[in-house]
Amino acid sequence: MYFKYQIIFLGDVANPACEAIKRRFYEKTHEMGLPTESFIEIYSGNFTACYLNKQPSFVYYFGKKGHNNLDANKLDILMTNGDAIIPVYFQKDSFLEEIPKVAWKMNGKVYSDEKIDSFVNYALEALRLMRQNRKLFISYRRSDSTVVANQLFDALVRCNYDVFLDTYSIGAAKNFQEELHHRLSDCDILIQLYTKEFKVSEWCLEEITAANQKQIGVIELVWPDMKLDIHNHLCEPIILTKDDFLTDYTNQNALLTDETVNKISKTVESVRARNMAARQDGLVGEFIKEAQKVGRVMIQEYKYLVERLEDNNVNVFIPAVGVPQSYDCFESLQFKFLLKNPKTRIYLIYDDLRIKRKWIEHLDWLNKSLEVQTIKKNDFSLWLQNK
Repeated sequence: MYFKYQIIFLGDVANPACEAIKRRFYEKTHEMGLPTESFIEIYSGNFTACYLNKQPSFVYYFGKKGHNNLDANKLDILMTNGDAIIPVYFQKDSFLEEIPKVAWKMNGKVYSDEKIDSFVNYALEALRLMRQNRKLFISYRRSDSTVVANQLFDALVRCNYDVFLDTYSIGAAKNFQEELHHRLSDCDILIQLYTKEFKVSEWCLEEITAANQKQIGVIELVWPDMKLDIHNHLCEPIILTKDDFLTDYTNQNALLTDETVNKISKTVESVRARNMAARQDGLVGEFIKEAQKVGRVMIQEYKYLVERLEDNNVNVFIPAVGVPQSYDCFESLQFKFLLKNPKTRIYLIYDDLRIKRKWIEHLDWLNKSLEVQTIKKNDFSLWLQNK
């Protein structure tokens, strides 16, 4: 199955704003090197047949006075599934008249043509399609696949990925295993070049195990003279043949054909779409489950959770898929201005599994001085009980 990013349009889709946003969305994704076939458009009419909760989604709901119950049942399904939704309304102070009641607790935006890029960016950010969020890890052996690794590096950079080559990027003085796990934790996709030399590497099974623990998508490019081992069945394999190479594949300088590189790029986008949804849903779902155990109510917004407390206090919880950075904390302060409430407190929630101990200690230290706090997955239950 080829996984895609679902762009869902509900409500008054006849409004010209719907077409304007859609047109600008494809202009920007084209500029980013993302193929149109990476996306599927879903409307009210094809919702039941096309919508899949396992694929990442972003929802535009277009409001209209007198029709504020339109597609309310579909909004309810999407909100229950934790999908990212932005209610769009068109007349100032008419949010409640244009938007279905089920979404009244959400933070809607008044549309204007001048701000169309911001409406597109909401979707790109929620789907983590901005460059700094598209991280890919290529694992290979220098002895027999350096040329192909570099070829894929160039191709995937053009597809707007931040590509990491492990044997070039981890210094000899580093703790290789710890550094490897940490770098993997911050990637969306791991590509393994499964050659004869790579097979004997002690890190092969370890990398796949680490990636699966973090729900990171793994793609294995299997060389023509190799067969899948049992552990490879956990991954998305691409079985290469001699026809996938421009010259004899046993030659260290052999390159893949352009057609094969394009096939790999499409598979990368598909696996990323599937696994980014799973990782974010898993993180958010675990936090919501722990919150429900202690009677706390979380409202799903387009890329964060909101908890409204007494005396107009608000907690915002932002899922950080990968390794949180201090800049993430700084950038998250925008939500305080977005909600226009000085009593808003911002938290980043993240999965601390396989992240370097010193990095976690660094984040815990930052919690003592920064306005934005981090909460690691291992502490969800304890934090929700005591804060």
